[in-house]
Amino acid sequence: MNKRIHNLSLRGITGIFAGIFSLIFIFGIQLLFSQYASGSAGVSMLPISFFEILIFSISFLYILISYFTIILINKRRRKKIYLRKWDFKAKKIRRIYLVLLLLGGIILYFLMLGGKIKLVIPASMILYGIAGIISNKQTYGATAILGFIFISLGILAILFPNLAFYLWGFAFGICHIVYGLIYFNYKR
Repeated sequence: MNKRIHNLSLRGITGIFAGIFSLIFIFGIQLLFSQYASGSAGVSMLPISFFEILIFSISFLYILISYFTIILINKRRRKKIYLRKWDFKAKKIRRIYLVLLLLGGIILYFLMLGGKIKLVIPASMILYGIAGIISNKQTYGATAILGFIFISLGILAILFPNLAFYLWGFAFGICHIVYGLIYFNYKR
């Protein structure tokens, strides 16, 4: 039995689900942005402040759904192999991601407030990559490699802003799915 699965692991099915949720979220956000910019749909009639609240609400809902899905799947997996609910490593990883989520939220808010909306996507990828690198000592997968991939894609999104949504989808969607597939049957 693999007793090294922690509560926030993206190994196996959790990484696949996280990637699928990310692709759905990113597609929805991109669709809202394109409709708002084109002025052709009902969402384009919203004042910008309501549109920002809508984007924030959808993003917050995405984070909650992803977080609780990861916890529930790993809880079932850990229960099958009789492990404690929250081990030390999972608590430490949760603190790392919570601090970077709060810090990232503040940074992204001020980027948007300052009119630097094109830096929001790259900054979110870079911050997530940093969290992956920092939490690597607490995990049993290759989260540092995943972190470096996220940072590289974030830098590419800065250099090529027209590709930012595609790079965002590749990073959070495809990379999580591939990570989950690699570790699907991996025993350590």
